[in-house]
Amino acid sequence: MSRDELVAYFDAGGDISELLRGAVSGPDLAPAPHPGGVPMIVTGVRLPSATVDRLDALAGNDKGGRSGIIRRAIDEFLERHSGEAA
Repeated sequence: MSRDELVAYFDAGGDISELLRGAVSGPDLAPAPHPGGVPMIVTGVRLPSATVDRLDALAGNDKGGRSGIIRRAIDEFLERHSGEAA
């Protein structure tokens, strides 16, 4: 698949789960350890560029950066909605 085809695929909302299903962990795919020892898995989320700009501005020099802000927001959301999952 060419670079342009790959970009078009992802821009169209392509699902990479089938591509990743057979992937094996390696130095670039293995879950990264969090400072607290919790393994991390890379995931993708589509956000408006203005939202990313705001996240980056809020992150500033924060060691956790954009990802840290998003992780905390998700943790807070899950905590507020615990027990709601079916």
